[in-house]
Amino acid sequence: MPAVKTPRAAKKSASPPGLLGAIQRAITWPARTRSYGIIVTLALTSLVVVALLHVWTRLEVIRIGYALSQQSRLHQALVQHNQRLRLELATRKDPATIEKIARERLQMVPPDPSAIRVLKAAPVPTPLRPGGDH
Repeated sequence: MPAVKTPRAAKKSASPPGLLGAIQRAITWPARTRSYGIIVTLALTSLVVVALLHVWTRLEVIRIGYALSQQSRLHQALVQHNQRLRLELATRKDPATIEKIARERLQMVPPDPSAIRVLKAAPVPTPLRPGGDH
């Protein structure tokens, strides 16, 4: 009696279908070839490189976040310092403040009205024009 061919039945019994079968085939079939080691090594190396790049980028994001936070705090401090300086400048430009400082610190007093002398301005000489009358 001739044997009946049932290739599907033989394949199903060799490895279960689905994900489990795919994993079993991936483990057993490539182990017999020489290039399997190279492929697995390249795949694992690629996976490690991608993981390291991911970790490095996350660390860079954190480092840049800290630097940005520090610069933001510095900016706020400089803005507050600038506001205080503007207020101080406005205070020092105030005529009442200037008079108070002149009286208290410099012991200045208003002049006696009889000591004030008004001077008349000297006439400004007109420049001579070359080749002219005056």
